[in-house]
Amino acid sequence: MAKNTTSAPTLNRRSFVAAGVAASACLASGCAPEAKVGTGKEASYAQQGAYEGGLANTSLNDGEWKFMECNKGCGGGCVNMALVKDGKVVRTKTDSSHEDSLEHPQFRGCLRGRCAAELDFGPDRLTYPVKRKHWSPDDPHGELRGQDEWERISWDEALDIVADQLKKVYTTYGPRAVFYPWDQRNDRTPVLDACGGYIASWDTQSFGSYLMDLAQLGLPEVAKGGLGTVNDRFDIIENAQTIVLYAQDPAWSAIAFAAWNLRAAKDKGARFVCVGPFYNASANAFDADWVPVFPGTDTAFMLGVIFEMLRLDEEEGGIIDWDFLHKYCIGFDDESMPQDATLNENIKGYVLGQYDGIPKTASWASAICGTPESTITEFARTVGKQDNVVMSHGYAAARCSGSEDIPQLFLTIACMGGHMGKPGNCYGPLWVDGSGCGGPALVKLGKGGDGWDVSSCVPLCSPDEKVVVRETGSNIIRTAADDNVNGLELYNAVLDGRYSNVGICWGGQWRPIEERECDIHLIWGEFSSALRAGADILRGIEAFKKVDFVVMRDHVPKMDCVYADIVLPLAGRQQQESLGTRREEVCYYSVVASPDDEAKPNRWVNEQLLERLGYDPAQVYPVSPQQALYNQMAGATVMNEKGEYETLFTITQSDIDEMGVEGAPQEGKIGLSEFKEKGIYTVERKAGDAFTHIGLADFFADPDANPLPSASGKFELYCQAKAETFNMISFDGRTFKPYPIYSEQTKPEAYRFRCFSPHYPRSAGSTYSNVLTLREAWPAPLLLNSKDAENLGISDGDVAHISSAAGSILRRVCVTSLIMEGTAGLPNGCWPKIDEEGIDRGGCGSTLIGGKPSGMGVTGHNNVWVNIEKWEDDELGEDCEWQSVIQASA
Repeated sequence: MAKNTTSAPTLNRRSFVAAGVAASACLASGCAPEAKVGTGKEASYAQQGAYEGGLANTSLNDGEWKFMECNKGCGGGCVNMALVKDGKVVRTKTDSSHEDSLEHPQFRGCLRGRCAAELDFGPDRLTYPVKRKHWSPDDPHGELRGQDEWERISWDEALDIVADQLKKVYTTYGPRAVFYPWDQRNDRTPVLDACGGYIASWDTQSFGSYLMDLAQLGLPEVAKGGLGTVNDRFDIIENAQTIVLYAQDPAWSAIAFAAWNLRAAKDKGARFVCVGPFYNASANAFDADWVPVFPGTDTAFMLGVIFEMLRLDEEEGGIIDWDFLHKYCIGFDDESMPQDATLNENIKGYVLGQYDGIPKTASWASAICGTPESTITEFARTVGKQDNVVMSHGYAAARCSGSEDIPQLFLTIACMGGHMGKPGNCYGPLWVDGSGCGGPALVKLGKGGDGWDVSSCVPLCSPDEKVVVRETGSNIIRTAADDNVNGLELYNAVLDGRYSNVGICWGGQWRPIEERECDIHLIWGEFSSALRAGADILRGIEAFKKVDFVVMRDHVPKMDCVYADIVLPLAGRQQQESLGTRREEVCYYSVVASPDDEAKPNRWVNEQLLERLGYDPAQVYPVSPQQALYNQMAGATVMNEKGEYETLFTITQSDIDEMGVEGAPQEGKIGLSEFKEKGIYTVERKAGDAFTHIGLADFFADPDANPLPSASGKFELYCQAKAETFNMISFDGRTFKPYPIYSEQTKPEAYRFRCFSPHYPRSAGSTYSNVLTLREAWPAPLLLNSKDAENLGISDGDVAHISSAAGSILRRVCVTSLIMEGTAGLPNGCWPKIDEEGIDRGGCGSTLIGGKPSGMGVTGHNNVWVNIEKWEDDELGEDCEWQSVIQASA
């Protein structure tokens, strides 16, 4: 396997974050603008501590420290604090509440979390309602969306317009004329539920093919963290000999606690192997062996690995754990086939070429995935049964067109090595959501009861409209005829009035594919990122311009807001009190600041609209926000060493009176007022303690008494249910097997490069990319191999024009040897900035994504075919030189 030429230096806790910065520096040298600290509004929240009037050496006691909630997309739960003086944030810091150790770690925030105040109170924050100047109910002038001027209006006028438009559309056209294009079934909108439901969308954006019904394979649902197979962090630190980071980069995407746990394992002697098209920051920080694989070719790579494991085991022995495969799995070979199998085939026979005459050798795989044959062979040895191996996967390889079989393939390799159910061995998305902290939660919150119930609300649509009522989480919601549009057909529903309905991907609620027609008149969004995260942005703009009315609600002006008619300003996370948990701790987030503007909480907006629509908000929302917070606190529990849960917080009558809620005093482990003062409660740990967890230990001890959620109760490497589901919803008619196979992806003749979208320190999905401080520090260049750059006549720092069948963008280039030839890395999270020629000067990767859905409808965020050429028409400018502003003209 390829090795970095320079070993990472020994790092302590204080200098660890610098490893990620150094990795970025070697990638972006010559690209980053010089950091600067200005004065005035644009510098109010600069990292150096500037506030009104410029840089000031503010005393750490000059003001009040408050706890900030990060708008995270990494699954972390870090401690971030803001020093507030005269109602303004003047400094930020992270956890320093106690001495740092693995047993009692400081939960330190990353660069993003430390900029949470700038995100919520920055210069482009939405502060009052606005209306597009030339919109009217009788003549929407949709062609002017995105270029019209804005008018400041009152909340009453804005809410009256929205309520009137909802009444008009629901009573005239019905619920299937209302579209929430990036709902993702987060169920944020009781207003539309009360009116009669709406057409929603689904997309595999974050998780790719891991959104299949993983229970069919015997795995936990990814929507619930997917951590049931993961060992405790102390077991991994103490016992893992090799840690495979497959298609993930926690040193950039989960910078804080996750990366610190990995560093501790490295210090204990663990060897790291990173798989993907890019020698990323994690590979650099942990001196990892690199297994290069072209984006979107992981199926071929893993089939080649399986062939080599079979070959090596036969020739040398000691590679495959056959007892594991035959006791805990079904369908690997002829000896372990399930009784209900409809094919006399399995993964072993397929890999050996017994059915198609093509052995999936290392040579065969290398020609497709670009991985040297010797590297495939060495990886096969590495994941064999002889060592303790942690098989940690991200979702990047699954976020590719044609990746349907990735989850089953990676599971197969882990099972072949027997890497589950014992110390030092585990499988799963370890550092994606849980920071490598597998096992049951040691700290739990009580049920808040803050959901909503619209079952008493009479729909605005006619009685014969099909409306489905169902319970989801703590909410009772409505949907319009159970309509759900795939992300790659998102805007076909608006522009063409047609789409393919296959049910809901979350939780495996699939249904047979059905072609449907619709007539969309209203687009609704709450914190919506449809025109950043969704595919076909240019077509999306057309769709937004076509409808009668677009309303958006947010606290910053994302692109969806730019193409709206009414924009309602929402209060950010730093304006509300809340709690957050991870396995070992619970965090408290206070109200950081309350700016004197017109932004309102999302629930207040819902209540105002419900009332205007003739509904009683008190019936829809039975519990107040403050009561819901108290319920979470009063019901919070912590696990003791016997595995029993005890009351966590001592709550006094004074606490109850101060919160203005109903409740009774109680005794617990820590006083509520003390918890609020500290901002965090952590269960102190030590190696080998009673909380150390081995994933699925009960199943491996007695598989009959503790079956997995699959039909067989075992890991299904031949899965009849998976094949039936995929074939039921196959968008392009492709036939799937019960076991994983290779399906050739056609290369468009006109395009030369595979473009993928690595997570990047300046943003968490759509969040944080508008923060000026982060834009200055992390310029988000296109990563291009040095040989490719030379062939294209592109030098480090030049601007490149990147084009696909769906659109084109401009990006400054970082020339590097740390990325595979023939590939291009475009950092995830950039906001679009479409010019008059239709070119995206903001560098958003979704601008390049389009096409028709195939297979189970995976959106190919990480294997987009593009062309790249040097741009010399005009100067691009730096990211930090522009800001998305809506209210400037109002």
